[in-house]
Amino acid sequence: MSARFLAIVASTVVLFGAGFALAKQSTPHERRHQLMAKVSSWGYQLQKLDLPVLSSSPFDLLVIDHAPDRVESVELMFRPSEIAALKSKPDGSRRLVLAYMSIGEAERYRFYWNDTWMAPGNCAAWLGPVNPQWAGNYPVEYWQPFWQSLIFGQSDSYVDRVLAAGFDGIYLDRADVYEQLKSRRTAQADMNDFLVRLMDHARSINPEAIVVLQNAEELVRNKDVRSRLDGIAKESLYFNADSGGKPTPPEDQATVLSDLRLEKKAGGKVLVVEYLDDPAKAAAARLKAGHEGFLIHFTERSLSTLNLLGADMPVAANPVSAAVSSIAPAGDQQLLRASPCG
Repeated sequence: MSARFLAIVASTVVLFGAGFALAKQSTPHERRHQLMAKVSSWGYQLQKLDLPVLSSSPFDLLVIDHAPDRVESVELMFRPSEIAALKSKPDGSRRLVLAYMSIGEAERYRFYWNDTWMAPGNCAAWLGPVNPQWAGNYPVEYWQPFWQSLIFGQSDSYVDRVLAAGFDGIYLDRADVYEQLKSRRTAQADMNDFLVRLMDHARSINPEAIVVLQNAEELVRNKDVRSRLDGIAKESLYFNADSGGKPTPPEDQATVLSDLRLEKKAGGKVLVVEYLDDPAKAAAARLKAGHEGFLIHFTERSLSTLNLLGADMPVAANPVSAAVSSIAPAGDQQLLRASPCG
């Protein structure tokens, strides 16, 4: 057998092997789901963030606010070096860090806020009345180009800022605001479109940017939304924090569970957060979540405490949490066009 023939055979084997390896390379979508599949614990804190506490926590995934401090109403973001440090757990293993973002409400304490939006006689038409559960939060007409440009698409937009800071992805809240706009025939379709465009833009910056949606789980029935998500998070799945910790009605649970299972079947991670300080209720919730293959975390309603025990024990109630829970929730009859200026 000639040396030339052996060389040709060897080259063919190398090329075949390289082609096989290329075919086996995972897509960004697959890599994101692989990263999320490794997550076995998570923590959630938005207020009173303490970098050493966050860094020393045992969680595989952290959901935090992108700005730990505010000085004279100016947000001071985490620095990229701080986010990079948070990505390493105390044992040196990888941690995912997601930035919380409200996309259905304008928050008066955010970098994008402009006081002229509430100037007497000049109220922003797209801005709704204050959310009675959270001071300084105002539902928005999220389909408006102006609002969407604040959230993504420019260097100083919300999504662009947090990804530039080095966050692994984003944790989207208040997509369920569309439920307050039932008089708008396209409200749900508009939110689906908003989410799809937002996620596509995030992936244009970082193809491996992870996106988790909190609540509004019924939106995963839309295949365009579901195919882009890496996970869904649900607050108070088993016990309703806004009704004194009473069990969620079985019929409500059944509908929600159906949607959460749909996301799980699609390969997404399902995160559950319960605002509980009752050990018996926590044990019951933990058992049910484990049976579903969901990842549960216990904390208090104000999200100003990082419960380092995670899914093992409930966390003591925070006085701020109790105050928030005592406020009656906003009803679906809330009209977005009502003036926020008073």
